[in-house]
Parts: sequence; C-alpha cells; structure tokens
Amino acid sequence: MAGRWKNYTKSGDSFKKYLIEILVVFSAFILIITAILDFVILELSGKAMQQKVSELIAANSRQLELNINSFLERTETISTLLFSDEAFYLYDATDTSVSEYDRIKAEERIRDRIVDIGLMENYSDFGIIYADDHKVGWISHATEDLFPEGGFYEAFSAYIVNPKKNDGWCFGINGSTDRMYYIKRLNPNAILVSAIYTRELSSVFRYPEQLEDMTIRLVDQKDTILFSSDYGEIGQKVPAEILEEMNLKSSDYIINSNVCRNEWRVICSIPKETILSENYSLRNFVLWLSLAIVALFLLIGLLLITGLSKPMDGMVTTLQEKAEIDKLSGVMNKGAFQEMSEQRLAEAAENRIAVFVMLDVDNFKQVNDKLGHVYGDQVIIRIGQLLRRLYDQETLIGRLGGDEFALLTLCTDVDQQEVIRAVREQMEMTMEEFQREFEIEREKCDISISAGVYVTEEEKPEFSELYEKTDAVLYESKHKGKARYTLHTRSKQKGGSGKN
Repeated sequence: MAGRWKNYTKSGDSFKKYLIEILVVFSAFILIITAILDFVILELSGKAMQQKVSELIAANSRQLELNINSFLERTETISTLLFSDEAFYLYDATDTSVSEYDRIKAEERIRDRIVDIGLMENYSDFGIIYADDHKVGWISHATEDLFPEGGFYEAFSAYIVNPKKNDGWCFGINGSTDRMYYIKRLNPNAILVSAIYTRELSSVFRYPEQLEDMTIRLVDQKDTILFSSDYGEIGQKVPAEILEEMNLKSSDYIINSNVCRNEWRVICSIPKETILSENYSLRNFVLWLSLAIVALFLLIGLLLITGLSKPMDGMVTTLQEKAEIDKLSGVMNKGAFQEMSEQRLAEAAENRIAVFVMLDVDNFKQVNDKLGHVYGDQVIIRIGQLLRRLYDQETLIGRLGGDEFALLTLCTDVDQQEVIRAVREQMEMTMEEFQREFEIEREKCDISISAGVYVTEEEKPEFSELYEKTDAVLYESKHKGKARYTLHTRSKQKGGSGKN
C-alpha cells in the first residue's frame, strides 16, 4: 500500500507546489515592477540632477570667464600707468646720445614709478627690458635663470601678438610653469614685462561646494593647461578624453567651455559618475530593499502555504482516497490498481521479479442467495481487511470487481527460487487464514478461495500481459476443483510452471 500513499502525498505535494509557483511568480512580478519603477524614477531623477549640475557648471564657467577677464584687464590696466609720463615710456637705454647722468636720473625715476605701480599687485616680476637686455625694475632670479645666455628682449618680444595694444600673454617659457607673463611694448626698443605666480589664479577660480569634484582648467590656444584646480596638471596638455568628449558632446562627462578675452579658455568638467554616485547608492539601496521586501513576502507566503497545506493535504488525501479506494473492501478499485501497477512496472530496475496474484471467492453467489446481499457485502469488507492484514505496504492490493481481488509485489535483488518459496508460504497462509476467517460461511455456503499466481523476471512486463497470464492461471485453479492456488513462472530466457 506504500505506493498508494505515495500517490496521495504526490497529489498534496502537487497542490503545495502549485501554490508555491503562484507565490514565486507573483513575487517575481512584484520585483520586476518595483525594479522598473525604481529604474524609471531614478533615471528621471538622474537626468534632472545632471541638468541642474550642467546649468550650475555653465553659470560657474561663465563667472570664471568674467573673473579671468577682470584679472587680465586689471593687470593690463596697471601696466598702462607707465604711459602717464613720456619720461617713462619714451626712455631708451640703448640711445647712446643720452649722458650718463641723465641715464641715471631717468632710470631712477622709472624705477620709483615701477615700485609704486608694482606694489599695487602681487607681482613676481615687474620691469622694463631694453633691446640690449638692459633691465630697469625688478626681474626675479627665476626669470633671469631662464636665459643664462641673455636674449630676454628678443624672447619676450616674440609674445607681443596683439597689434592693436602691442601686448601679449605668455606661459611656459623655456619649460617654466610657475609664472605667467604679460608683455607690453613701450617704444621700439623697450618692453614692459610683468609676471604673476600661476597659483595666484586660485583666488580667481572659486566655485560652489556642490561642485567640489569639478576640475577647472585655464588653457591657451595650444591646449596647454595654464592653471588647473589639480595643480599637477599645470603645464601639461589637456587630457585627450576631455578634448574628445568636448567635440562629441560627452556621455561620460559634463563639460562647459568659455573663451576669455585673450582667446584663453576656461574648461570645467566633472564625471557624470561622480554626480550620480548618490543616485547609484540610492538605486542599490532601493534594489536591496525591494529584494528584502520580496524575500519577506516569500517567507510569509511560505509560512501561510505551510499552514494552509496541512488541512488541504488532508482534504486532498481524503478526496484521493474516495476516488481510488473501493468503498466496500477498503483496497484500491480496479482503475487505481491498474494505474499504480503500470507505474510500478514502468520503473526501470535490474534483477527485479514481479509477482502478480489474482484471488476469486468460490461459490460467493451462495452467500448472497442464502444469507442476503448485505451479508455478502460484509464478506467483501472482511476479505479486504484480511488481505491488508496479511500483506505489507509494499504490496499493491486491488478489487477488480465482484468477489475478485488482485495483488502485485515487486522483488529486487532476490533469487527467483527464493521468491517462489516465499510466495508459496504466503499463499498457504492466505488459504489457511481465509478458511479460519470464513469457517461459518464455508459450512453454510461452501465458500472457499481460488488463486492464480504468475511470477516473471521480465524487466518491464506489461500490466495487460500479467493480467491475462494470471487470469489464465486462476482459471486453471478453478478448473481443477477450486479451493487451491496455481503458480506459473517465467524467467528471462524461458518459461516454466508450478502448481499447488
């Protein structure tokens, strides 16, 4: 009967599995919908954040451009103060017609004026260089060291590129990046050279705390970095990826560029990944929260299913029993017995022996005729009880109809002779127990039991074949006088028979 109870269990398990599948599908649906909503909301939030940052960077870049322009204009304006007196800008130290005395006096006045003007700003250099490299004012040792063999005038004159104002800016002279020079021509043989420390521009490059991860660069027409919020970049070329992203309208950076009055550019850039880092963190948090909620939902659902499945299992088992159990005998009906037998026989197994038994009550009609149909029903009930008591749960027992019963047992890894010996002992006991149980009915109605037993070593015998073979053996027992059993056997290679 174990197979029957396994079938009931499978039915209950199938119902529980169905509930779990519904729960999992519903949970997956919730997770997918949540993920989609999270993605859409956070994606929109990210785009809005990028737009706001882009606007903020654009406004900041514009302000930095104005700051640079103001800084440059102030430097240039201060330099023009030397044009307040002809004695300052027309003096030519290379003019040999000027006496030594007048030279000394003129340069002294110029030097005093340079000091007055230079004190107005934090200049590192502020002086006049003449065509013969004669200098008036202060020119730092660092600048002089750039020209160990002279050539100041010629080198700086080359940077006067603005014909309208006769001035120009230069950076990186002979590899020097710590100073930025402004040059203005005073007369054909004299130029004003003023310089500021590059890092002084840090006072100009101010930006909101919200953009602390932004990189600000001031670059010239050759894409050389004159100043950067990352000091290590000063004097280098603008990173190639920044230039490429500017031309392609970056997908990895938010970049804004503004052109200053002297053609220098302010380039502000910030990685989108940095801007969206909080958004990514929020997205991960929401995702994990969604997973936690779904996991909690699954756990609660499983607990509910477990709680509900116990009474449902009982209900399913009861319904299954009603569908498969014969009402009178308490054993499987014909359909259930055949289905379970076919299932057992179809299972692959080596060294397996099938034992099929068919039982029939001799003269059962006498019971109905003499003692009544109700009494006959009680006999069927007692036969079912007797068979369930005599055979273990591994044996399938079924009522094929009327007073006919069948049994199927599968024996594995056992010698056929041992099986035959055990079957004979079992059948002898069955015949004896039947006579003892129905002694009164035997005296009144002459009932007995006949049986046909078929033992085969075939690996996967068909149920219909077993049924036909065993029915023929049962008929043989009936033909020989009833109240007996007949046993036939079939090996893998040849058949044989035995009888009581």
